[in-house]
Amino acid sequence: MLGGILTAVGTLCIVVLIIYLSYVAARLVAKGSVRAGRSQYMRMVDQLPVGQDRSVSVIQVGDRYFLLGIAEKEIGMLAELEEEGLIPLQEEESVSQAPVPDFKDLLSKLGDARKHWNDKK
Repeated sequence: MLGGILTAVGTLCIVVLIIYLSYVAARLVAKGSVRAGRSQYMRMVDQLPVGQDRSVSVIQVGDRYFLLGIAEKEIGMLAELEEEGLIPLQEEESVSQAPVPDFKDLLSKLGDARKHWNDKK
């Protein structure tokens, strides 16, 4: 009986050690990929998805800006942009200041609707 308990504890220790080493390895790999994704001379300024596996991106290379069309298997330059033409767009005030419904009000409306349907049955 004691041998079975020792085997179970040993197995648990090995599993915990494997999980910990996997965690450490994943963190090391993630740090390396972040460094590999950075560039000293280029950066993505903005990206807008326009469909499944398709997007339009603004890329800065030095002091020049390019508009790129990116598809699943193709990247094409659409235009070279002037820095003066890159103006951040503001959201419409009506969209950004839309009132957020109160959760309590929503629940009470749901309860009223449920009562209404139960009364009809």
